[in-house]
Amino acid sequence: PIGNGRCDPYFNTEQYDWDGGDCCGGTCIGHFCGLNAGVSRPFGIVGDEQRDPYSILGYKFCEDPTMAPLTIELHNFEVLQTNEEYNALTGNEEGAAICSTSTVNVRCNGISYLHFPTHTFTNASDCALSFSETIHVPFGSECQLSLNPACFGRCLDHNVTIYYGSDTVSAPIQSGSVRKHIMFSFGVPSKCLTTSLLRYSSSIFDISTHQGQATNALSNDVISEFICIEYNDLFIERYALAVFNASLHFKSSNWAAYQCHGWGLPAVRTACSNWSITSLTLAIDAGNQIGTIPTELALLTNLDILSLRLNSLTGTVPTELATLPLLVYLEIWGNQLTGIIPPELGDLSSLLGLGLAFNDLTGTIPTELGKLKNLTGIWLDDNFLTGPIPSELGALPIISLNLSNNSLTGEIPLELLALTDLAICNLQNNNFTDEGIAPDVCSV
Repeated sequence: PIGNGRCDPYFNTEQYDWDGGDCCGGTCIGHFCGLNAGVSRPFGIVGDEQRDPYSILGYKFCEDPTMAPLTIELHNFEVLQTNEEYNALTGNEEGAAICSTSTVNVRCNGISYLHFPTHTFTNASDCALSFSETIHVPFGSECQLSLNPACFGRCLDHNVTIYYGSDTVSAPIQSGSVRKHIMFSFGVPSKCLTTSLLRYSSSIFDISTHQGQATNALSNDVISEFICIEYNDLFIERYALAVFNASLHFKSSNWAAYQCHGWGLPAVRTACSNWSITSLTLAIDAGNQIGTIPTELALLTNLDILSLRLNSLTGTVPTELATLPLLVYLEIWGNQLTGIIPPELGDLSSLLGLGLAFNDLTGTIPTELGKLKNLTGIWLDDNFLTGPIPSELGALPIISLNLSNNSLTGEIPLELLALTDLAICNLQNNNFTDEGIAPDVCSV
């Protein structure tokens, strides 16, 4: 019985190669594949047991771990108050409410994995429920879910959501109403890409997100799958760069190159050590880039230089950047960033230079910056910072300090007199109540 196109649960084990492949759509061969295969109640709908079993196609017992689980949820049903003619034909009570599922078809790479005809509910309480069914398709598939709504004078609507995983709290892929989407097209990345990237984002299937766009790009280039399998830590760096590209919408065409050999040129320049990225710089001559700084840059764990200066970046400074243990220079000056200076930046123990000048930052200067025992340069000028200068800065080896053109208040702390290596200091155009430092040390 093994390999005859009919799923036998007894042989549906790894020992028998999952009944010779009979129990999964991606491996079954034969005319009876998926027919009468234990799916008498697709979506858990009670009442279809007497339906012709050959009108339903599915693979309820697919357990092959090489297959990707997808869950389809039907919900938010439109309710129709039936008319007298319909009730006479069906025997329903006068004024009964009905709703209906659409005919559901799922095909991946030309193979059918699920076919479920329409089912009409005549109990109004059923119309308030949601129904889900999990299927298994090969990783790396291109899939289409098509829907044919039930029509009773007018076609009844409901919503459909597709998830990766075996439940409806998994990673969403697509969602929409039948009225607006009679066809959903989506891809399932390779197993390596899927399992690797889901550790960092549940949005990798959603093409409307930067994470989904990055995943789609990686699925279609020629080297990402190899890097994912053989050098997974470097693949995660490649994913971070792909999200970076999606966030800033670069116009460069060199995104398929390896990240240490021309990736992103001319808009982006990278430097590497032992094949891992250590420097990421937006080229000043590559145009005025727009977009936001993605949190995924924190996945570049060997980064020591991050320079995004002189562009039109918006949004906030991601707190996640504070997790980069080797970061020496953080330069994001000359943009349009808003929000506060994250106190978490005080955890960048290797930092020598912090440049956030010429932005629209607000709030106070975090006292946590006093933990940066190696900091020699701090440039926060031309923002909208308020409050006092933290006295903790006086314990740092600062050579260059520029806090000018803000709205800082209070007294200039005398602790700054301890900055014996201070060579450049500018505190002009603030609202200090007392200079506190000799004018020949720092111009006020």
